[in-house]
Amino acid sequence: METKNLSRKNFLYVAALASAGLLAGCSNTGEKDEPSAPAANEESAAEEPSYPYDFVTKLRKSEELYAKASQTPGTVESMTYTCHSYALEAIEGRSDIMVDKTLYVYLPNGYDPSKQYDILYLMHGTGDKEGYWLTTDGNNKGTSTLNLLDSMHDQGLCEDTIVVTPTYYSIPEGMDINISMSGGGDGGLPEDSDPYADEWPMYFWQEIRNDIVPLVEAKYSTYAGGDVSEEAIIASRDHRAFAGLSRGSMTTVNSAMMHCLDYFAWIGCYSGIWADFDEFKSILEGEFADYDVKYWYNGNGTDDFALENHQEFVTRALEEMPDRFKDGENYSFVLFEGGVHAYNAWIIDLYNSLLCFFKS
Repeated sequence: METKNLSRKNFLYVAALASAGLLAGCSNTGEKDEPSAPAANEESAAEEPSYPYDFVTKLRKSEELYAKASQTPGTVESMTYTCHSYALEAIEGRSDIMVDKTLYVYLPNGYDPSKQYDILYLMHGTGDKEGYWLTTDGNNKGTSTLNLLDSMHDQGLCEDTIVVTPTYYSIPEGMDINISMSGGGDGGLPEDSDPYADEWPMYFWQEIRNDIVPLVEAKYSTYAGGDVSEEAIIASRDHRAFAGLSRGSMTTVNSAMMHCLDYFAWIGCYSGIWADFDEFKSILEGEFADYDVKYWYNGNGTDDFALENHQEFVTRALEEMPDRFKDGENYSFVLFEGGVHAYNAWIIDLYNSLLCFFKS
C-alpha cells in the first residue's frame, strides 16, 4: 500500500472540515447496511479473522446501544488539579509553566470503595476537551455515552469499570490559542490557530504518569489498592486501559503505548494513528519488551479521512511484530461501512472496546 502521510497542516484542515460538517458524507445519516469487514486492509479481507467478541460493525446499530436511560445510572464526578504544561515546557525549554485542569470520572452504579475496579482512561479529539465523553450540559454525546456505559453494566456486557476523561490540552490562562475546530459564525472555514496541535498528544505521557494516574487512583478504588507508587501502578497494569479518538488515538499510541506501556495493558485506537512506526517498534521491542499488550482494539470508517494512515500503521505492526500482535487473538480492526470521522462510529468503538477489555 502506498503511504500518504497527512502533514499537520493538512490534517488540521481536513479535521476542521469534518468537524464543521463540510466534507461530503460527514453527517451521521445515510449509513449503508452492507456488512462491514473487521479487517486491517482490503488485501486481507478474504482471510478475515474470527473475533471472539460480538462486535458491532454497522453504523445503523449505533443508536440502539444508547437509546434508553438506565434506571440504575452511574455517577460522574469531576476532579481539579494543577500540573506542569509539559508540552510548552519542552518546546520553550522551561520548567515553570503551570496550568489548572479538570478531568471527569464515571463511576458505575453501586460503586463500592471496598471493591477493586478496572479503569479506562478515555481521550477526546482535536478541538474538544475533558467534557466530550461524559458531560451532559447541552451535550447529547455525553448523554449517549452515559446511557451506553450504564446499559453495558446493567447487562453485564463489560467488567465493572471506572472511566476517566482528561484532556491533553495544557494551555495556561491568558495564552491565546484557539483549539476550536468548528466553523465560524459567518460560515467560513476555521483557521489553524493552534501551533502546538501535534505537541499536546506527544508530551501528554508525562501528565499521565506524574499527575493523572496517581491523582485518580489515590482517590478511587482500583487494583492499585490505593498505592500510587510506580511499582504498584505497574503491578496492576492488567486492570488499566487507555483509548482515544482521532488525535486522542494519536495520544494513545505516542503517550500510552510508547511511554507508558508499563502502566497500560489494554489499548483502543479510534479513527487514526499518527506516529513514527519505526520508533514505535523500537520501543516496544526494546524498553517495553517485557510488557505485553493484552488487547489492541482498532476502529475506523471506510469514508474516514484518517483510515489510510491507520491501516498503514497497524498492517506494519501485524507484519513486522508477529510475536507482539496476532489478529483475532490480541488485536482487532473493525471497519464501518460508510463511516466518517464522527461520534456515531466512536461510540461503537467504545462499546466494542469494553466488550474485549479486561476479559482475557
